[in-house]
Amino acid sequence: MKKILALLFVISIISSCSKSEIDPILSISNTITTSGFNFEPSILNCSVGDTIFFELGSSHNAIEVSEENYNSNSSTPLENGFQFGFGASSFLIADEAKIYYYVCVPHLPQMKARIIAE
Repeated sequence: MKKILALLFVISIISSCSKSEIDPILSISNTITTSGFNFEPSILNCSVGDTIFFELGSSHNAIEVSEENYNSNSSTPLENGFQFGFGASSFLIADEAKIYYYVCVPHLPQMKARIIAE
C-alpha cells in the first residue's frame, strides 16, 4: 500500500508541472530541416544558449565549416565544429556569439546555410 501511495504522489507532482518546467530546452529551440537541396531556413538567427535542432533528410548531412571554406564551397570540416550524419535528428547549443557556417557535403555548392548567434 505504501508503494502505491508513493507512486501516486510522484505522478501527481509530475502532472502538476507545466511543459516548460519539465522540458525548458524545448521552449527556446529552433529547428533546421531540409527541403529539396536546401536547408530551411538558410539563415537562422538565435541567441547564445539557444538549442538548435537538426532534422535532416536521409540524403543530407550538415558539416560546420570555416567562413573561408563556406565562401569557396569547400566541405573541409571546421576543427571541433559540429557534424551531423545523413538523416540525423540531433541538436547543438549555440554556446558563443558567432556565425556558424555549415554545408551538405554531396550537394555543394547549392546546399549551405548559416546560424547567427547573438
